[in-house]
Amino acid sequence: MRIFETMIEDEILSRLQRGQRLALVTIVDKSGSAPRLPGSKMVVARDGSQAGTIGGGRLEHCARQAALEVVGGAAPRLLEFDMRGTDGDADMICGGVQMILVERIMPELADLFSQALSCLDRGGQGVWIIDITRPDAPQRKFVDLDREIPSATGQDLPLLLRRRVTRLIQSEGKRLVVDPLPQNGTVVLFGGGHVSLEVARLAQYVDFGVVVCDDREEFASQDRFPMARRVHVLPGFADIAGTLALHEECYLLILTRGHRYDQVVLAQALRSRARYIGMIGSRKKRDRVYANLRQEGFGEADFARVHCPVGMAIGSESPREIGISIVGELIAARAGAL
Repeated sequence: MRIFETMIEDEILSRLQRGQRLALVTIVDKSGSAPRLPGSKMVVARDGSQAGTIGGGRLEHCARQAALEVVGGAAPRLLEFDMRGTDGDADMICGGVQMILVERIMPELADLFSQALSCLDRGGQGVWIIDITRPDAPQRKFVDLDREIPSATGQDLPLLLRRRVTRLIQSEGKRLVVDPLPQNGTVVLFGGGHVSLEVARLAQYVDFGVVVCDDREEFASQDRFPMARRVHVLPGFADIAGTLALHEECYLLILTRGHRYDQVVLAQALRSRARYIGMIGSRKKRDRVYANLRQEGFGEADFARVHCPVGMAIGSESPREIGISIVGELIAARAGAL
């Protein structure tokens, strides 16, 4: 069994655009303790390849078998897994019950997934609403909340959207899955050197989107960064705001080849709404850059947003080790642990 090494939504769209059909497995509800939360997904192709996980073990094995049947032509289904150990199954004792939807995703849905990815790219809010009143014929639609206010689906919807949690609700005689888009974040790399390449690989592996910017074409290229959603050549690293739509789910990493460019990027990054700003370099370099930026009107509240030296203190030296330390810090920032 081959495991896809990309974000599930990207893989789904890519395969749909190639005319393939897939089975999408989603945890839609749970009670008690369970390995993964509602909204966790895996996708299974007809050749048996898989992306994502819903927790492993026998639960995932059984759901995978159902997915292979559904992608092969069987009816979609809603499965219930009792993991309270009441049936003597030692492989499924977590203490809870999970509801899992197995859908068939056809090429006709490519436009919907393209809309969802576009919404993710710009940091927008979007939600999948799946009508499972008939579990054997689920109806999926995507709502871009920046452009459309969904029709009433029960009093729970506004709260669910704010909390970004997936829930199974009853509304107007229908049974609906409300599944907000994940906010995995977009890592924007300023500089396309060795460390950036390692960060890009690791960040994509843990589901960040990746954007790369450099002032040199050979370093800002899709060939060098095949995992990147976009690459940009920025002469002098100028006009970042005019090139990129930086938003609250952006994680900016300043890894250029010189202090001067780092300072140019940092001045622009501090004017953005980015959730995270990190800059590589020593404390001596940091202090010099900060001193220069104070003359441009920046103050301590601005610099408090910056993680410099960037990365966790794990004694890293090689580009790969430094990449691991940086992506570890990005994961902590995404989880609210910084």
